[in-house]
Amino acid sequence: MRIMFNLFILFIITISAFTVVHLKYKNRTMNISIEDIEKELSFELNEHKRLLDTKAKLINQKLGNTDFKESLGMEIPSKKKIIYLDLVE
Repeated sequence: MRIMFNLFILFIITISAFTVVHLKYKNRTMNISIEDIEKELSFELNEHKRLLDTKAKLINQKLGNTDFKESLGMEIPSKKKIIYLDLVE
């Protein structure tokens, strides 16, 4: 009877030890997957910020061109059509 009780205690201790090891393994794999997801989110966030910056630049450029056209009442020539005169006397 005493041997059965000791074997039962040994069995419980063994099961708890394997459970601890398994939980640590699961925790590690979960942390690795969380890090991977954080990397992906960081990349997506940076890409989103870059696209918002590009959008803002294009909107400012377009609004700036329309404001100049409306206020001056004329069309702004392209860079190929601009002629620079040398005004040295």
